[in-house]
Formats: sequence, C-alpha cells, structure tokens
Amino acid sequence: MKIAVIQQYAPVTYNRFNELPDIDELLRRKEASVNRCLELIEEAAKAGAELCVTIETVNAYLALGDTRFKYTDTLECDTVRRFSEAARLYKTHIVAGLALSFDGVPYNCAVLFDDTGAVVGIHKKVHLPAGEELHYAHGDKFEVFNTKFGKIGMLVCWDMQFPEAARELALADADLIACPTYGWENIYGLSRAYENSVYIATGMCTYRHGLWAENDPSCIVDNMGKILASCERDSEGIAIADVDIKKEPLPQYGSQNYYPSHSMRKTRFSQRRPEAYQLINKSNEELPLYKRYFANQKN
Repeated sequence: MKIAVIQQYAPVTYNRFNELPDIDELLRRKEASVNRCLELIEEAAKAGAELCVTIETVNAYLALGDTRFKYTDTLECDTVRRFSEAARLYKTHIVAGLALSFDGVPYNCAVLFDDTGAVVGIHKKVHLPAGEELHYAHGDKFEVFNTKFGKIGMLVCWDMQFPEAARELALADADLIACPTYGWENIYGLSRAYENSVYIATGMCTYRHGLWAENDPSCIVDNMGKILASCERDSEGIAIADVDIKKEPLPQYGSQNYYPSHSMRKTRFSQRRPEAYQLINKSNEELPLYKRYFANQKN
C-alpha cells in the first residue's frame, strides 16, 4: 500500500501560547486549515496514496489556556462530511486529526475513513499535555481497526510519548499506528516502531518560522524503526512510501538459530514475561514513584 503523510502549516504563529484571536479569526483559520489539508490529500491521492495521515486538530486551534470558546464540531458537521467525500472521491483511506464533540463533550480525535468515505474508527486522545485538559476530555481506550491493508491503530500526539499506548495497540495486533500530531520527535517515535515491530505514519505540522528545535517532520517509519520517507523540515508537503504493513520484521542477532521464528516481532512477543511486570497496571497512587512527587503535597 502507498502511505502518504501530510505536513502543513499550523493555523497559528510560532509563539502560539500568546495568541488570543477572536472567534471570527478562529473560524477563518479553521476554514483555511481544512481547505489546505484537503488540497494536500488530493495531491497525495493523485500520486497514488491509499492512506493519508493528516496533522492534529486540522479543524481547531485554541491557545493553551484560552477557554473563551468551546469547540463543537460533531461527526455530523460539514468538516467531517468534507473529509468523507474526499476519501470517497479519491478512493483513499484517511486518518484525520479532528477536534470533535460527543454528547457535548469535546475530544481531540483521530478519525479513520475508508475509501468509501465511511468512518471506520475513532480514537480519542488519552494523554493530554499540560493545558490541553482545559479544552478536551481524556479518551480512555486504544483500539485497532480492520482495513483491507491490515490492522490500523491510532494515537494522537502526546499519546506517542507513552510506551504503554503504542504497546497496547501492538498487543492488539496492529500492523500500523497512524498518529496526527503537533509534536513529533524521532527520538521516541522511532523507538515505538522498533520496540513494537509496527509501522508508524505521522502527520506533523510546521510553522512559517520553522519547527521547534526538538521537533521533527512528518514521516513514515518501518517496523524496524527506519524512516522510509519524510517531509522537508520547514515547509508544507507530502511524503509517500510504498509498504506492506503485514510484512514481518526479520530476526536479529542470530535469534533464528536458537528460536524457530522468521519474525522478530514473534520472537519478542514469545519472550514476554507478563508475570514479572508487577507495576505497569497499577494506579499512579500505588507506585513508589508517586511518593517522590506527590507524597507531601496538600489537596
């Protein structure tokens, strides 16, 4: 399958934390952002892309801590309809980063459309960075969705910082993790692909002033943690790679000589020791690390 990752300018300036645009300006930016994203999807589809992954919250941007406005797009809104129509028209799957409300509660989402325009799955961002919880509610699960290419899981931005999130999807048999983001970093993203033996496709925003020093551009990573294609660092565009996401990673370190497997993923999975992982599923309050940071804090 041909995967394309979108990179477009964020609908904000570089110094986003100091912006307080009025509602008319927010709506103007939203419309411009959605329009540009759909243009890039069209470009990718004409280049043969069968899956396109966008940036995070294409349809919304609020400065962190700015609670003057609430975002109310729903699955029935015009924005979702336009992405659905694009998927159907160009016969491509799309993972779109969208801010959406469900029963009046806003979430930061990744939405998977198939090539008929149908919504196949929705991931609600589970891990919200500082300030974002003022705008969105936390999601509470990680799911994998079947497509004709293989099994796709989704994360959004900060989710990828947590090894547990990608591992949940890998253990649920994901072949690919799609990740709309405002904050991609190769330092952890490539690790998530390698340690879980899954492909990762991430759509990253950029700024007219350039990316923040710690960030890296949109890219497609194979299940050995190697970058197959990436965008330029400081400009809009697309990157495309032709991959078989069901292809297993080859064994390493001569492990095939001692363990009858032709897949490094199978080898790692077979050698897991869940009985030894005593802390990973405990609540934060039960963990020794909790005492370091919170034991002496008052409510």
